[in-house]
Formats: sequence, structure tokens, C-alpha cells
Amino acid sequence: MFRRAAARWIARYGVAEIIGVCTAVASAWLVDMLGAGTVATAYAGAFGENVGYYGFIATREMVASYHATRLTGDRYRASHVGIVARDLTIEFGPAEALDSLILRPLMMGLGTRWIGGGLGIVAGKLAADLMFYLPVIATYEARRTRRAEPPR
Repeated sequence: MFRRAAARWIARYGVAEIIGVCTAVASAWLVDMLGAGTVATAYAGAFGENVGYYGFIATREMVASYHATRLTGDRYRASHVGIVARDLTIEFGPAEALDSLILRPLMMGLGTRWIGGGLGIVAGKLAADLMFYLPVIATYEARRTRRAEPPR
């Protein structure tokens, strides 16, 4: 059962993570090359990761929503976009607020200070991911289970 769940989580978050790592390292590298310092580099890495990660997640969810709506013969409307936005906010919102403002920049800053450069950003990212995914996966699984239940 855990293997099936883990495969589902990897399918849901894996590609977004890879893109997030690339955009985190690229953003942090750019800011570091500009000589902005450790704190700015850490925040740039966190911001860059968010752009890549959520850009991919949101695009994938919107495309899936569009195709599901078109299969029913309905037109894709702003309300469909709102549903996707609501679902993503429920899944990621609380964890992301703590993660982006405090946890991820702190971990990336510590990684950069202790390890240095791109490897430090990646190490900090992985440490922050452990804390981030606990509530995200719990919310995703609860929502997935709730949708699978027959109506009462």
C-alpha cells in the first residue's frame, strides 16, 4: 500500500520537483553572481523554486481540468479556473506560507553557508522539502479519499 501511495506522490510531485531544483539553482546562482549576499541568494533560490514548481503544477492542473471539461462537452470557464485555484490553495497554501517565508530560505541559507554554492541550495531544498511535504501529502490524500467516497 505504501509503495502505491509513494508512486502516486512521485507522479504528482516528481517532475515539478526537478523543475523546481533547476529554477532554484539558476535563480540563486544569478543573484550570487550579482554579489547580493547569502540571504538574498537564499531567498532567490526559494523564489526561483516556487516559480518552477508551481508553474508546472498549475499548468498541469489547468490542462487536465480543461481536457476533463471538454470531454463533457462543456466550455471551459473562469469557474473551472477558480476550482483549480481553490484546490491548489487548499493542498499547498498553509504549508507554503510557512515554507516560503521562513523554512526554505533558512534551510537554503544554512546549506549555502555550510556547504556552499549550488550544492548547498540543493541540500537546503531537500531539508525543507521533508517538512513541506508532510502537510501537503496529508491534505492531498484526504481530498483524494473524500472525492472517492460515494455521495451520501
